[in-house]
Amino acid sequence: MKIPATKQITQKTLIFALTLLVVGLAGATNLMAQNNLDPTFGNGGKVITDFAAAEGAGAVVLQPDGKLIVAGTTIVRYNGNGSLDTSFGNGGRVSTGFFAFAVVLQPDGKIVAAGPSVLARYNADGSLDSTFGNGGKVTVPGGTAFALVLQADGKLVTAGSVNGGSDFALIRYNTNGSLDSTFGNNGRVTTDFNGRFDEAYALVLQADGKLVAAGTNYSDFALARYNSNGTLDMTFGTGGIITTDFGGSDGARDVVIQPDGKIVAAGGSRSDDFEDDSGVFALARYNADGTLDATFGSGGKVTTDVGQPSYAPGLALQADGKIVAAGSSVQLFIRDFALVRYNTNGTLDTTFGAGGIITTDFGGSDGARDVVIQPDGKIVAAGYTANANFSASDFALARYLGDSVVARRTPFDFDGDGKADVSVFRPSDRTWYLNQSTNGLSATQFGLSTDKITPADFDGDGRTDIAVWRETTPTQAYFYILQSATNTFRFEQFGTTGDIPVSADFDGDGKADVAVYRNGASAGAQSFFFYRPSGTPGVDFRTIYWGAAGNKPVVGDYDGDGKADAAVFDPATGIWYVLRSLDNQLYAIQFGSSTDKLVPADYDGDGKTDVAVFRPDDGTWYLNRSRDGFTGAQFGFGTDKPVPADYDGDGRTDIAVFRDGTWYLQRSTQGFTGVTFGNPTDKPVPNAFVP
Repeated sequence: MKIPATKQITQKTLIFALTLLVVGLAGATNLMAQNNLDPTFGNGGKVITDFAAAEGAGAVVLQPDGKLIVAGTTIVRYNGNGSLDTSFGNGGRVSTGFFAFAVVLQPDGKIVAAGPSVLARYNADGSLDSTFGNGGKVTVPGGTAFALVLQADGKLVTAGSVNGGSDFALIRYNTNGSLDSTFGNNGRVTTDFNGRFDEAYALVLQADGKLVAAGTNYSDFALARYNSNGTLDMTFGTGGIITTDFGGSDGARDVVIQPDGKIVAAGGSRSDDFEDDSGVFALARYNADGTLDATFGSGGKVTTDVGQPSYAPGLALQADGKIVAAGSSVQLFIRDFALVRYNTNGTLDTTFGAGGIITTDFGGSDGARDVVIQPDGKIVAAGYTANANFSASDFALARYLGDSVVARRTPFDFDGDGKADVSVFRPSDRTWYLNQSTNGLSATQFGLSTDKITPADFDGDGRTDIAVWRETTPTQAYFYILQSATNTFRFEQFGTTGDIPVSADFDGDGKADVAVYRNGASAGAQSFFFYRPSGTPGVDFRTIYWGAAGNKPVVGDYDGDGKADAAVFDPATGIWYVLRSLDNQLYAIQFGSSTDKLVPADYDGDGKTDVAVFRPDDGTWYLNRSRDGFTGAQFGFGTDKPVPADYDGDGRTDIAVFRDGTWYLQRSTQGFTGVTFGNPTDKPVPNAFVP
């Protein structure tokens, strides 16, 4: 599907436009009030970057530090406020020599861009990475590349077409840029949809390692799912492929995977009569087996007219499950950025912009090609602004406020700088020793040697509070909390002897709630979570019936809605059972063994807790990341205490261990370091909630 950039204006269209002119002007003020632009970004929420040549952004990716990598014929890095990052390339820019349709960011900070026939990798400073291909570049053999994904093992996969668009084509590369001979036919896979024009524009990696490619067979949406070795997945659609007809000339341009395994594809649909100016946003949602999801839109499909002709080359999924599509619209002969947000059932989200739609004018002929969601809920769209005949165009970016989100607190951050602090509780002198990353060393005597430490942000000031849980006779128990906001002490009677403290923010008000897990009284008996909601004064406690005797509590925000989910691990089966607060649905996964140490945390920085274990048998961390998929890393000894936390403040939990008074940290951005702090008998604070 190719939707033209310029249009022939007919007499009928002109009369219709003039009829609406008064209505359009009358509503202009209201629409401007609903544009949702973020005033802290660029100039009133917009950024234009002029390269003195025909330019435009094809893809955008968000770095963990909040900077934006935007790629086209030039790769540009922007600071979080929209200014150019002058530490990158030449004043923030790097010329590629090709148009980049896709870009990915490696965990080591390197950047990989894919163009029609080239794959290039750049160091974090913008220089070409000489360890990749030939001087940093690889020629795509016999085809085009429109999409790119990075696997957990560091291998790269492109998707596009061969023979001028006759078939889908996927190519997998090793980390050095050579073809991966274990994938398809010496690194290459082609798929024929029996169409006259089969082309893949989008590619996404599932958590199980399978790949979903989306595009067009000239007339319909076309999707294919591949096993990790490149063979078609026969459990998907018919023989691994599906097509979806919207009634016109249709094509998918982007694709995402929901946490429940459903697949959402977005693109456009236009009349088969290429002489008219039709064209609408088109979305389809599929079940994991490739069938259309009947709970979405009309029979699994949604179309939205945002001003024709239009289509959606960009797609992103919010943490709350809402879907954002980005592209362009035409109103009164003017092409603008267009964003549409949908509820989880495919209806327009009327809390967004004007009835679910936002358009943004950059003063030229404008269009968005890609979109990303920041952890704070803000939405960034990237594309182009051009003159009437497209002889000159510039990069164009816009950032929108999106939904307000509860600020995500960094666990074990005692000074509120967004970084977890190396810290211990010493039972011998009942003292908390904190090596704060900003405020330096401190020592506070608080608690008894027999207390269980329960550090959390109970007062909602963004700083972890020193706290303990104490069992007394005969059966009573108390939380003792030193509140950092006021430096005052409070205590609450909560729980009974034998309970396990699991303090977390169950009600989503930004404050940790006092909470305990109570095991069932006998084998197989019901277990319970009890918490006192800080956001609902006067409510003594609430009960969540979840788990069974012998289960271990593994509380975390697995669905990314800002609320802690009740969750347990069954050592007998190795199954995690999570009750998601977002939709009150069960999520279950078999992951780990009975002797593993359970270390759930957000390792990929998407705002969702990941299922994870540390295996003492071989000192290996196994992570099932909600966004980046499975990975394993050997780090530590079996006798070490795992202390996972975000020590470098990049939004991702780092794997780390405490060994006889020394901390070994494998930080996700800043790399490895060792810190001597504490005694062998101390309790490392980030180990407080490891069962």
